[in-house]
Amino acid sequence: MNWFQEIAANPHIETVLLVDGGGRLVAASRRANAEARRIASMTRAAEALAHALADELRRGEFLLLQITTADGHLLVMPVGSAHHLVLLTQRAAPLELLRTYLSRLLEDLPETEIAAASQHIPYSPLDELSADDLFNALSEWLRNGGDSRS
Repeated sequence: MNWFQEIAANPHIETVLLVDGGGRLVAASRRANAEARRIASMTRAAEALAHALADELRRGEFLLLQITTADGHLLVMPVGSAHHLVLLTQRAAPLELLRTYLSRLLEDLPETEIAAASQHIPYSPLDELSADDLFNALSEWLRNGGDSRS
């Protein structure tokens, strides 16, 4: 069982996505659909924002982005030098235990093994969504005051 399949088999994890540096979905634990592709693209923007916030606040390297909702958690973790893992978990998932497990599993994972997880997901027009353009537009919007009414 490779590392990606091992994570997908974890009973606390509902969905696993592997996203490349361009925000493209390269592997999914479930059948790739439009929602998974949108999540992959949005994850790139969220990851870039997390890096920028960590740098701005001088808090060190970005290790984990966690979004908690009423129904569960979304976790984003860097994998290697150019990929991110997106995990959807149940609300009651033991997050610290999962974080420790994932950190140990992904620590020193060779880039060749990360690339080997690619499932060669077929091209979609959604792949043309530019996460960098989205992030730049969001950054510009925030610099200009966001949605504040002056």
